[in-house]
Amino acid sequence: MSPRHSRLSSNFWLIVQHESRVLLRDRTLPLVCAVLALMIGCGLFVGMAQASLRERMIAEVTEHEREAQQKNQDTLRSVLSGKETLVPFSNPANPAALAGTLAGRHTVLPNGALAALAVGQSDMMPNYYRISYLSKVQFMYDSEIENPWNLLSGHFDVAFVIVFVLPLLVIGVSYNLLSAEREQGTLRMLCSQPLSLATLLIAKVAVRLIAVLSIVIPLPLIALLASHPDTRALEPVLLMLSWAALVAGYALFWFAAAALVNVLGRPSSQNALIMIALWTVLVLVLPVAMNLAVDAISPAPSRTELASRTRVVTADALKEYENLYSADYRYASDPEALAVKDGRIDVPSRMRAFFLAKQRVDERIEPLLKRFDNQLLEQQHLVDLVGFLSPAILVNEALNSVAGNGSLRFVAFKAQTEAFHNRWRSFFAPRILQDRATTMDDLNSLPTWQWVELTAADTRWRVWSRIALIMTLAISLGSIALAKAKRQPIV
Repeated sequence: MSPRHSRLSSNFWLIVQHESRVLLRDRTLPLVCAVLALMIGCGLFVGMAQASLRERMIAEVTEHEREAQQKNQDTLRSVLSGKETLVPFSNPANPAALAGTLAGRHTVLPNGALAALAVGQSDMMPNYYRISYLSKVQFMYDSEIENPWNLLSGHFDVAFVIVFVLPLLVIGVSYNLLSAEREQGTLRMLCSQPLSLATLLIAKVAVRLIAVLSIVIPLPLIALLASHPDTRALEPVLLMLSWAALVAGYALFWFAAAALVNVLGRPSSQNALIMIALWTVLVLVLPVAMNLAVDAISPAPSRTELASRTRVVTADALKEYENLYSADYRYASDPEALAVKDGRIDVPSRMRAFFLAKQRVDERIEPLLKRFDNQLLEQQHLVDLVGFLSPAILVNEALNSVAGNGSLRFVAFKAQTEAFHNRWRSFFAPRILQDRATTMDDLNSLPTWQWVELTAADTRWRVWSRIALIMTLAISLGSIALAKAKRQPIV
């Protein structure tokens, strides 16, 4: 190492040691770290509670499905042996009854290993659907999942702390990096030594950056590793590294912004106002403005239009099959009409009409549903394109992807649910239309749900592309700050 580089390194570490002692004695940095640790802990608690709630929901629907399957098997054995009283809507030998209400199949979206780090869209999107021969619009587009106030305000999770609170704490410890020295009259004295303004600035930022990252990165990851054994596998660990890089890049961006503001030579009070204004614009104003712009370019699908169109299509389907709906109810007075005879069963006309009508509703409403989904995808694509304008959007989207609660995962779940719904109908359609009674083999070979996870490469690309963007922004701001620091006169 050359003497010059050795002197720079020595000066750098000397400033780091001195700044650490000053901040510890001043108690500002320890207080900020304590507040950050407390908020990270609260956010992690909320995230774990939400993830646990969803896991319990999945466990309950899975247990319900298992119990329904066992009950159907027992009932079908009794029906086939002639020991069970025949009731049309609870007779598993009737394929229409089995497809509609008895089978109890569900599609479920499991939590990601790091789901506790970001609630994301999991409070807006369902993580399970009950599958029957009902129209898709009846079980996939019919209701909200949570209290509207919660949906409006969002959850206080780790992602919220990082995106919204972390920049404020960074501002609190870095708005006066150089201005305080200038106002106290010590900056001229420091720079009279063999010490450059850039070295001084880097050392001051390094102390604060290391202190903040030593809280915000390891605390939630250690808690997850200790409490969730599934996070210790290779893929979750790689996601944790991505998460750490993302958080580090976001914190570095705000420290770089603070450094740039400090080299402008303004008083500490003006620096604080500039940084708060920057936070307001980048974290609050820009995301809202971008949402409005996206809505204007690609208007949100109208649920009113969907509901109105569904009512019209349903009425048309009812009219089309009104003869079947009004067919006789002989099975009410003659239960033996529902008996299985030579592998066949008389499917009641009303139940057949219900099955056919729901199929017809889906056929006619499908173009509108496709347009509905395509508009939502287009909105997400626009957000991805212009998201680089707001570091908050970049980081929030990537945090949700790491946690497995991002938009793409829910879109994939919805698409796979639709495919399974089609399989379910295809399985039962010939049996209902041909009056084929359900056999034990049929019951044991019902379509089963299997979630296909997004590829790790897709998730890594989505996250690391955003890490690269936020790092580029941070390095650019830092480079500008250092360049100005080298030309900045010491006053």
